[in-house]
Amino acid sequence: MKTAWHFLILLGLICSPALMPAADRPPKPVVVGNASFMRSGTLLREKREVRVEAGQTRQEIGANVTDAVTRFSQRVNFVRRIIGKDAEEVQVRELGKECVHYSGARPPPNETTALLGKTLRTRIKNGHWDYELTPGKATLEESQLLGELAFASDLLEVLPVCIGTGSRKPGETWKTVLSAPRGNAYGWIVPDDFETTLVSVEDQPDGPHATFAIEGKFHMARPMDLNARMEVTFKATVSRRLSDMLDLDAKVTGQFVASAQGAGPNREKILLSYDYPFTLTRTLQIEGK
Repeated sequence: MKTAWHFLILLGLICSPALMPAADRPPKPVVVGNASFMRSGTLLREKREVRVEAGQTRQEIGANVTDAVTRFSQRVNFVRRIIGKDAEEVQVRELGKECVHYSGARPPPNETTALLGKTLRTRIKNGHWDYELTPGKATLEESQLLGELAFASDLLEVLPVCIGTGSRKPGETWKTVLSAPRGNAYGWIVPDDFETTLVSVEDQPDGPHATFAIEGKFHMARPMDLNARMEVTFKATVSRRLSDMLDLDAKVTGQFVASAQGAGPNREKILLSYDYPFTLTRTLQIEGK
């Protein structure tokens, strides 16, 4: 009888959840985001690249239709100094941009490095990132680049919003519901559908890293103050260090579709349409670490 009793105790210990193999234990929830912000004075190194290899551009002026293939790339290397919750000082260490439209053989690169070596001030104004040259007044080319940088920052801001705050379990998938802006919402991202999955949590030398997969769709009227409407569908992978919630790596692939209109030198109506498959990558690290 005593032997049988000991056997039952031993069987209970073997079947206890505490002694179950790690692979059989249910994953524990982890905090994936919080409302804290980087301390003022923190230096961040950001490297970002946007690339379109074979976009389709169409221009219509009356019955005259022109189709072209578009190649676009923009790469930046910033050192960002946090100066407040919604403001930063940015030193441009590297910046290159190329945008060419062609048919047939590819033309030679058409690249600009405007803003290279300049210092920028960036802050959130009316819910959007705004880039300004400091000191001095930006040229027309520099102003266009500043607008493009701000636009890319707004798009990247979608990723942490999709992840949200609170606790999630590895393998868990959730929808992110965002309130649509009121009125015409010119220049605002209007959400259509966002879904996020916490793919995994892995221990690294600097603490646990979480990997997220995000899929989404949104649209915008008058992006960058243009008389246009755009739609973006995308898939993204984000690697986040959970100790400080810094998104170390992000890769976004998707489709950018837009239509716009303008006027020619004789005030004739010009219709433009864009269909661009794109890739956007970004890395972040704290300088000095």
